[in-house]
Amino acid sequence: MVKGNPMEYFILLLAVLCIAVQFNINKLYQKQYIKGLGDILFFPFLCGTVNIVFFTLLGIALYGQLPSFSIFSMGMSVLLAIVSTLSALVGILVLKYGSLSVYSIFMMLGGMILPYFYGVLLLGEALSATRIAGFLILICALPLSVLKPKGDKGGVSSKYYYILCILIFCINGTISIISKTHSINTMAVPAANFIALTSVCQTIISGAVYGIYAKRHVIMKQTNDKPNKTRMVITVLFFIVISGIGYLLQLIAAKTVPAVVLFPFITGGGIVLSTLIARIFFKEKLAPLALCGIAIALVGTVVFLI
Repeated sequence: MVKGNPMEYFILLLAVLCIAVQFNINKLYQKQYIKGLGDILFFPFLCGTVNIVFFTLLGIALYGQLPSFSIFSMGMSVLLAIVSTLSALVGILVLKYGSLSVYSIFMMLGGMILPYFYGVLLLGEALSATRIAGFLILICALPLSVLKPKGDKGGVSSKYYYILCILIFCINGTISIISKTHSINTMAVPAANFIALTSVCQTIISGAVYGIYAKRHVIMKQTNDKPNKTRMVITVLFFIVISGIGYLLQLIAAKTVPAVVLFPFITGGGIVLSTLIARIFFKEKLAPLALCGIAIALVGTVVFLI
């Protein structure tokens, strides 16, 4: 079984809780405030903008100095910002046409399976029969969760919904690989500083896209259907704090916890907690196949950890 410092796994548990809450805030934003493409583009822009301030101040509090800089971290920040912005946009679309449980399964399993191969193939981490068995079990969980996608008849077709699910799977796996690569490199800046750098890049990228769109379209028409901008910003701010703290905890844990343990732990907990919270607050009902997919995903995660 997995061995290690109990404090490392307490940090991971807190990270999992943050992830579960983060998913549900994302769902809330989609349900309450998405009235058009402008609202979708606004989400990563505001996230990046506030994260710059939040993690710069956090870095000063943690490390006693202004954010440090390295060419390596800057390059990784640009890459991560591009992928993270894409993740935010695709994630909102997945939640628009499907349940949070499906979103969490594809996102979390992508964040575990792809880094697993990365850890084995490039980092020389342990490969075992149980982990191979766990991987095969997890693969079986993916199709079960989307055999009957919860798309509305006027929305995207099943084919495009499947594409969105596969995209979020690959995107989150890429985010995990980038995070792990940065965490173990000797040229890397501290975790909070890295998130601040990434936020600068994300704000520039998403802000440019949002600005181009704003010039060509009316972002919010003066109608009764206009979202409450104050509540919209507060929701995004809450999302930023929760997701940022969760990601910071993951980066801290990634320094000492092997990738083959880190990502399965986060995955299993994230799927369970996010599904439970969605059931409580959004009254999401799971089809038998979806429940079966979640159960299989949990079994696979447990096998992975043995």
